[in-house]
Amino acid sequence: MKILKNLTALILTFCSLWAIGFAAFAAFAITAPPRAPEQTTDAIVVLTGGDNRIQEGLSLFAHRKARHLFISGVHKDVTKNDLTNLWQSETPLPPCCLTLGYKATSTEQNAEETSDWIREQKFTSIRLVTGNYHMARSLMELHHALPGVEIYIHPVQQADLDIKNQRFWSLLLLEYHKTLYRAAQLLFLPLTRSDGSQTERPQIKRIEP
Repeated sequence: MKILKNLTALILTFCSLWAIGFAAFAAFAITAPPRAPEQTTDAIVVLTGGDNRIQEGLSLFAHRKARHLFISGVHKDVTKNDLTNLWQSETPLPPCCLTLGYKATSTEQNAEETSDWIREQKFTSIRLVTGNYHMARSLMELHHALPGVEIYIHPVQQADLDIKNQRFWSLLLLEYHKTLYRAAQLLFLPLTRSDGSQTERPQIKRIEP
């Protein structure tokens, strides 16, 4: 009987922690605003994979929020002209400097691809543009890949994914579990990059809006 009570208490504790964690995760996704929107950075980094991300990155670039724009996870057939043609504003895009990353097919690889480019450029600050539901995991990955680099979040809401849409909550729940799994990997498991090389242990940082 005592074992059953202890097991029940353990399950209830686990469920409570899971629910509290998901509530915090959802609150961050839904309410976190762009951090210091007037602040300029060395570069704007856009992670592809959802509507409005590239448009928002181009808008920030056009309004001179950084001198460089890096878009990670671009399909191999997409060119710079394809992306700049999406920009339909009277505010012109800068003539320089837009860079496309073609290697990444996952969030972890987005972080690796971005890290390689940022280190090559010797930048110390970036503005990260991705979907609001995707921001927490992306930020965790980039903090791990780029210790010492200041990261300003810029969450984007996908047009067809508002809080009244059940698909948003399904996606958010999936993203929550991916984030928990990846956090456990970063804390406890040997770390390797997609190319097989070893990486350093992360410095865990608090997520700040």
